Amino acid sequence: MARTPVKKPVKKPVVKTRTVRVKVEAAPPTPPPPAPKPSSISDKAFDLVKWIDSPFKLATVIIIGVLSLGGYIDYQQQDKLVGAITSRDTMPVLLADERLSSLARDLIRDTRAETVIIHEVDLAKNARTTRIAQSPDGRFGPLEGKKGAFFSGSPARNKAAVAMLNGEVLCEPFTASSDVGDWIVSRGVTYACRGSIPPEAGHMAGYIAVGFKQEPRDTTSTKARINQTARDMAK
Repeated sequence: MARTPVKKPVKKPVVKTRTVRVKVEAAPPTPPPPAPKPSSISDKAFDLVKWIDSPFKLATVIIIGVLSLGGYIDYQQQDKLVGAITSRDTMPVLLADERLSSLARDLIRDTRAETVIIHEVDLAKNARTTRIAQSPDGRFGPLEGKKGAFFSGSPARNKAAVAMLNGEVLCEPFTASSDVGDWIVSRGVTYACRGSIPPEAGHMAGYIAVGFKQEPRDTTSTKARINQTARDMAK
């Protein structure tokens, strides 16, 4: 009986494996979130309006605004105020009441004004005294001698005060903020011009307020006429 030949196992070639290293790149850094845009003035004003939800908050805002305005005016005008206070011996003074009244009547005639108010001021005390209250009908005695503040809580009056300290005549629609203003309005005044006496900056001894029933046609000539009178009212 023939023997079946035994097959030898076939050796398989060894396959070498290669490890492939994959380079992993780092992820780019995440950019920081954009900075919030600064709020505009209108946004802040809107937020303030939303915050005011009671009379107490409204009063607080008004008081802070008045105090801030007063501080700003004091800061802006400190040189003029200090100069005026420290040189009082050389400051001009207003003429006698009779002469002031005569000049006021002439100004009413030439400009067709309804009222002329002449105040004497003491910048060191932030005070004003009404010397003359004149209308086409004559002087109004109850207002003469009244005392008040030069700088006050009225933005319109403070704006005019700053302009006059700079030697300007300020003309604008008129709104009453005192007993004198109430009398002026009762005379039908809707527009007023205010100027320093005398008109030169840094020499204020008083100021003149001229009231009109309507805005003058030529405010330039009106301002010039007021300055002429204001210069004649001091010595």
